[in-house]
Amino acid sequence: MRLHTLCLAAAALAVALVLLTVHVALAARVTGTITDRSGKPVPLAAVSAPAVRRGTVADEQGRFALDLPPGPATLVVNRVGYERAEVKVEVSDTLAPLVLRLREAAVPLAEVTVSTSSFGKAGKSEGAVLSRQEVMTTPGGAADIFQALRALPGINAPAEGAALYVRGGDPRETLIRLDGGDIGHPYHYEGASGGLFTALDAYMLKSAFFSSGGFSARYGGAMSGVLDMESQDRLGLRTLTLGANMAGMSLSGNWAFVPGKLALVGTARVGVPAVLYDLYGSPHRYQSSPTSRDVAARMVYRYSPTGLAALTYLEGSDDVGVDANYLNFEGDYRDANHSRFAGLQVKDVLAGQLAVRVQAAVQSFESDWSFGPVAAGQHERSAQASVDALWPVGASHELSFGATWRSPDAEITGRFPADSTDYQPGAPTREYATRVRLEYPGFYAEDKIHLGGPLYATAGARFDYASRPGVWTADPRFALAWRVSERHTVRLAAGRYHQLPDPHYQDPVYGNPDLAPLRADHLIAGYEWKSPRADFRVEAYHKQYHDLVVTSPTAFYANGGYGYARGVDVFLQGSRGRLSGWVSYGYLDARRKELDAPREVPASSGVKHEITLVAQYQLTASLEVGAKYNLTSGRPYTPVAGATYDSARGTWLPVYAERNSGLLPDYHRLDVRLTRLFHLGSFLGLPESSVCAAFIEGLNVLNQSNTLDYFYNQDYTQRYVTESYFSRRFLVGGVSLTW
Repeated sequence: MRLHTLCLAAAALAVALVLLTVHVALAARVTGTITDRSGKPVPLAAVSAPAVRRGTVADEQGRFALDLPPGPATLVVNRVGYERAEVKVEVSDTLAPLVLRLREAAVPLAEVTVSTSSFGKAGKSEGAVLSRQEVMTTPGGAADIFQALRALPGINAPAEGAALYVRGGDPRETLIRLDGGDIGHPYHYEGASGGLFTALDAYMLKSAFFSSGGFSARYGGAMSGVLDMESQDRLGLRTLTLGANMAGMSLSGNWAFVPGKLALVGTARVGVPAVLYDLYGSPHRYQSSPTSRDVAARMVYRYSPTGLAALTYLEGSDDVGVDANYLNFEGDYRDANHSRFAGLQVKDVLAGQLAVRVQAAVQSFESDWSFGPVAAGQHERSAQASVDALWPVGASHELSFGATWRSPDAEITGRFPADSTDYQPGAPTREYATRVRLEYPGFYAEDKIHLGGPLYATAGARFDYASRPGVWTADPRFALAWRVSERHTVRLAAGRYHQLPDPHYQDPVYGNPDLAPLRADHLIAGYEWKSPRADFRVEAYHKQYHDLVVTSPTAFYANGGYGYARGVDVFLQGSRGRLSGWVSYGYLDARRKELDAPREVPASSGVKHEITLVAQYQLTASLEVGAKYNLTSGRPYTPVAGATYDSARGTWLPVYAERNSGLLPDYHRLDVRLTRLFHLGSFLGLPESSVCAAFIEGLNVLNQSNTLDYFYNQDYTQRYVTESYFSRRFLVGGVSLTW
């Protein structure tokens, strides 16, 4: 049945691709760019020639191409928030590219961000966009998108890992997508704070949209946040880049086989930080040095002026062996992970008005780990497909709608301790084997509306079906923006969000396979002030949790939990001359009643205060220095209040204080980075290079020792500190050469 479903989905995609490739071949091509009066590109404007019933939609840079019969023609340009424009042209093979300027409507909808909680350093219209260049230059980010995101409001990171803890939620509550496909395991070293680095090279990145709440109905299956990434689709470049630093090396390139029509983008990386540990030492004793590998490739084909098809493949693996401490046990922890992702995406414009994206993806993930008496494996296989459409109905409406289908399949097997506090040799264990397979289809519709005057709204809803336990969920969502003036905007948002429970809790023997989806209700209010040199945003939010998983005496687990996360995020970004930077601050109060907590207690990922300061200064045209300072209050943890002696086992067992009643020490870290751009002349038969870069980065330059966790001696009378992964001063150098 599952194979039959996948075959039907593939057949449907093939039919869609054939239908979308039908276009007029015998015509002269009219090309150009749509801009506003200041010369900035206007994305997704509809360009049509009504007399011959042909049209297209400009891309994200405002560029368009339209095949028309030779002779006189009238082009009509429409874009929500701008006045309708007409221009007469004489179509011929020698017609130069056009520049069509649109005049803003009385109240420019296209310039109003209706969505809330979309912080970032760049972007336009519906929220924040983090560019590849910003990822590469963020100090302390190690050119890693997830590490770079930690500097933005809404991510209350309780540790140094790259996992996204959004406004008190754990990483499973954030949806991560690449080219429209869900990625469930995008990290290297997932056993370390949920993942230390992303398995996607920033070279592949075109842009990334991040929202920490109140996001569109297009996104389902997530209670807290969304990270939606787009890969590169450059069709005219032929480049090759070699990179090397003290922790690894990389090879990446972009090759246009047919410029403007067919191109391949790819990367390969290997990470071996043994050199760093040999130079500076490490707070951990490794039995085998951490090693990571990943490759990525994207084939892009522009089959028509409006149509684009792309095939994306990612593969990553990592392994580590380290002496680890947990409670009063010290042992050899070993972990090996392997993930694969493949996705097909087709984008086109139908009838010159309807922008359509058809997408399908499959993913596999294998993880095997052992520690003391524990030896377990997690194997996942998932498939997903979606269709999204955008239709500019008129001057006051922009309708989007679509459908998704997900089929998660998770298998967990292994040997676990019968008592979660006893890892000593000879500890009793229990065998665990479960496989959870679900069908999770859904659909949505959303309208971006100009209500009149300075008021704008986005109203929508999505509906999803969980095949186990066989329930539908309904998620209405609404956002309102009041553009007080050109510089001042007030926003409100409310919405409901559901996601499936973790498969660990759905074991038919030691769990409850009929757990219902978890729920969160968002309420957000924000204010933004913008000027040519600065952007200030403040946002208050309240997130109410329902149907969280709790332990049950009759069914192991049940949907009886609840909780909340409320707080304020502040973001100030600006530039003056050669200096640019931003400051972000987040306050969070998060409490939950889940698992065995007797009542609402502080959330495990609830970091109360976090402030980040980032500054970058352009010393010369080719030399830049930057710094980032991060201060975070300690995360909650459950202290050990005492111990009892088990004479039958001959070991001490901990007696815990109230769940999450303790706080780890505050976290401090200062990183600095110096980047130099340069060119290489011809040598050894190689041509002159493109722009190359060399950098020196100091991580934790103050040599601050930060606490990751605590462990104890055998009878729990003494407590020791497990230091964080970067509790040493590291000086890292590297170079990137591009031809």
